[in-house]
Amino acid sequence: MQAQGKPQLLEAVLAGEAACTGQLLACLQSERNALVRRDMDRVQDSTAEKLRLSQQLEELEHRRERLVAELGFATDAEGLRACYNSLPQAEHCQRLWQQILTDMEACRSGNLTNGGILEASRQHVEQALCILRGQSGTPGLYSQAGDTAADLGRRELGKV
Repeated sequence: MQAQGKPQLLEAVLAGEAACTGQLLACLQSERNALVRRDMDRVQDSTAEKLRLSQQLEELEHRRERLVAELGFATDAEGLRACYNSLPQAEHCQRLWQQILTDMEACRSGNLTNGGILEASRQHVEQALCILRGQSGTPGLYSQAGDTAADLGRRELGKV
């Protein structure tokens, strides 16, 4: 490939990354809504979509890094900034890159929120199981093994 076509290809890869991070952000919101509604079919669909988008994003990232290196720049933050500033469409590339960074931070935050919702749901299920078994619904601070949360969903069947 000619060096002249690489800046346009890099811009296209950045646009692809920006679109993909936007889709991933929407997917996380859809997952959050499904978790709140306890729609496990939709949660499962969202999980599969998150995996697909994450793999696509990883491929685009590798392509971007390869193109930046082929243009003679480092792939760290400073190198990326210098690379984008050297391109004819520098302002557009910088905007795309900033959008990618903003979306990725929002994705990280959304993923943590969804994980918190899942953890809270898991704890409620374990407490309900304890109550149904006639055990205390509130576990002690530490389990016998020294873990910070007792295994509420398991019980010892016997000792040898």
